[in-house]
Amino acid sequence: MEIFLNATQSVGGAAAMASIVVTLGICATIALLASSSRMTWSFARDRGLPFSRYLGKLTHLPKIPQVEPRSQIPLVAILLTVIISILLSLINIGSVTAFNQIISLTISGLYGSYLIAAALLLVRRLDGSISLAASSYEPDARKTKIIDQDNSSDGEGVGGSDIVVNLTWGPFRVPGALGVATNVAGMVYMVVIIFFSFWPPLRPVTPQNMNYSVLVTGFVICFSIVYYLVHGKRTYKGPLVEV
Repeated sequence: MEIFLNATQSVGGAAAMASIVVTLGICATIALLASSSRMTWSFARDRGLPFSRYLGKLTHLPKIPQVEPRSQIPLVAILLTVIISILLSLINIGSVTAFNQIISLTISGLYGSYLIAAALLLVRRLDGSISLAASSYEPDARKTKIIDQDNSSDGEGVGGSDIVVNLTWGPFRVPGALGVATNVAGMVYMVVIIFFSFWPPLRPVTPQNMNYSVLVTGFVICFSIVYYLVHGKRTYKGPLVEV
């Protein structure tokens, strides 16, 4: 607001310019909430998150439905996303440094997710697992189990039956060696971005300006590994496939 006021020398002009920024922020927040809540619900539906029984099941809680029947939105996942966002924003009241270090995870987390997807795509390119067939169901394809949530006894187990699913290319792809080179170039770029995202932004380095994102990223990775070894490997059987 102060910058706008100094530039325009008008309270009305500064307010109008600030309202544009606020409106854009509101629109971006709605989009981020929609994407993050639905991603939470989809991972929970696949039994890939803690408390997946409550976050991803398509039956109803006693008072709050996981998926609202009229609008078909995952209410529990949305509420969880909103509550976590509010709690994280409250950290800013106590310590700006702590808040900045927590949100610094976004760079490594975002590019890390892209890197995993690009690496898996490269592996499948090289071993020829992705076909050009029009049908996704072939006898020699990799099997993926459907979770029959209604027949699961405790909400965490896996029921249903096996179906045969084959990986196929979509309507657009970069073929051959050029596609492999594109994958490799993208992975190298993301590794460089992730590496330098862990460096402190200023010198000399002090506890106040230190970049703790490497610590936060390491904690998330360690927690995910421990959770998978202790609980996840018994409940996560791969993504749900709807036919």
